[in-house]
Amino acid sequence: MHLTEYSNSLRNSELLLDLGLQPVSNRFIESGSSDIVPHYPLKLMLNKETGLVHVAKPFPVEDLKPRFDWITCFEPEDHLDELVENIINLPNINTDSSFAGFSFKDRSTLERLEGHGYSNQWVIDPKVDLGVLDTLSSIETHQAEFTISKADSIKKHRGLSDVFILRHVLEHAENTAVFLEAAKKLIKSDGYLVLEVPDCEKGLTAGDPTIIWEEHTCYFTGFSFQYLLELAGFDVLHYQCIPYPFENSIVAIVRKNTTSEKIRNTQLDNLDLEIKRARSFRSKISRRRHSIRSTLERFQTKNMPIALFGAGHLAVTFLSIMKIEHLIEFVIDDNPYKHGMRFPISNLEIFDSRSLYNKKVGLCLLGLNPQNQPQIIKKHNQFIENGGIFASIFPGSNIDLALINDEY
Repeated sequence: MHLTEYSNSLRNSELLLDLGLQPVSNRFIESGSSDIVPHYPLKLMLNKETGLVHVAKPFPVEDLKPRFDWITCFEPEDHLDELVENIINLPNINTDSSFAGFSFKDRSTLERLEGHGYSNQWVIDPKVDLGVLDTLSSIETHQAEFTISKADSIKKHRGLSDVFILRHVLEHAENTAVFLEAAKKLIKSDGYLVLEVPDCEKGLTAGDPTIIWEEHTCYFTGFSFQYLLELAGFDVLHYQCIPYPFENSIVAIVRKNTTSEKIRNTQLDNLDLEIKRARSFRSKISRRRHSIRSTLERFQTKNMPIALFGAGHLAVTFLSIMKIEHLIEFVIDDNPYKHGMRFPISNLEIFDSRSLYNKKVGLCLLGLNPQNQPQIIKKHNQFIENGGIFASIFPGSNIDLALINDEY
């Protein structure tokens, strides 16, 4: 399918959720600074042709760019050994094949390939290949600069690859059609793209607001991801959903579709299910907001100070979309760079975990990745013994805040 046809298919969208003005979640404010956290309108749209949930208008890239060099991101990697095995077993792939990566997120995969003897590799250099000079910039900037014309320049400079790996970048793309078309430019006619994105199906089903992040433009499910890849002119040769505690990962290995054949792999009968799930997400967000606010207001009346553990974008999103920032006393994080800074929402101060005890917290909301929450609870068992309560901000957790009994 041509680029224009693909782009046109994404225009058949309806408003799903108007979240009003939302903050840039990486914009921590230093003590004494008069800086103001930028806010922009955030609307989620539902594409009725593909079932894809996407933003109406991305935030400006310049404002999404991190302001501190200590801000990092981590993607799940437990499945990478298996992924590498799948890659090296692809038809016509051998130790002479060329492997490319889009960003720093792909280096760990390439290192594993090199360990198997596949050492003909290169990674896009933000400065040389994309013209990005700011060392604080990250994926939010790199995706925007990865245009079709720059892909042509990279091709002349580095040559075509047999395998081009792009982990956790497509969901950031301002224009997925242009991004995928640019990626096509960097593989041989029989080459492969290896794409990985977060799977939002679990979060959409549960009505979890924390899946929404201003840096993500698309919220893929297995269905919408495969459908879009086929619309963009790819054959999906391998598809896998890898389970993780918070958010599953979807991996697809695709090749250019050189025929005029239309959608084959995706079951269009499932489109109605996708649309119903997305519309249900809207109502579940509203119900969860009411339930959580009621719970926190009940704690406040009992003079039990409430803190939030984890000063990351998950916590920012949770407070902002649930509209409960006024019910939180302060934020806890053991990253020393964040101590004494102000949270990007409601100017909340950030302290280390000693504040659980010296500020006599009654209820501590766990806003860090669910995978890390058991370690926090174990480390601070004394907090529980002192009568404190840990509750998770994530639906589905056995300590979900919305499930706390009235006895508290």
